[in-house]
Amino acid sequence: SMGQMADGAQLERAFAGATVHDIFNLLSVAILFPLEIISHYLYHLTNAMLPDSVGDGEKWEGPIKKIVSPFAGRVLKANKDVIKDIATGKVESCDTYYPVLCLDGIEDYKHCASKCDKDEGEEVGVD
Repeated sequence: SMGQMADGAQLERAFAGATVHDIFNLLSVAILFPLEIISHYLYHLTNAMLPDSVGDGEKWEGPIKKIVSPFAGRVLKANKDVIKDIATGKVESCDTYYPVLCLDGIEDYKHCASKCDKDEGEEVGVD
């Protein structure tokens, strides 16, 4: 919620959502942790779900990941070096990673703006 500090209304909604999320987590732990301590049901449940061919410390890829990964790969192309390069100072602007958005197909400063230079929904350089 702290990422929404620029707008008071968004901060209020984000803080309320974060509070609900925290209460859900606390109640989940308050209910599930004692049940696990008493009955060890999570241990038995995960042992029942895990195939016998997977031993201790081995990596296992579940069926959901096998189904979802090809579709996610078509939609999302993650560039994991972006955060590392920005944090280490190798790049000064995100323009090197994000394409330029040009209106009307005209590629000049007046009609184009970088997607990363947005300020409250308005794009810099676009009238």
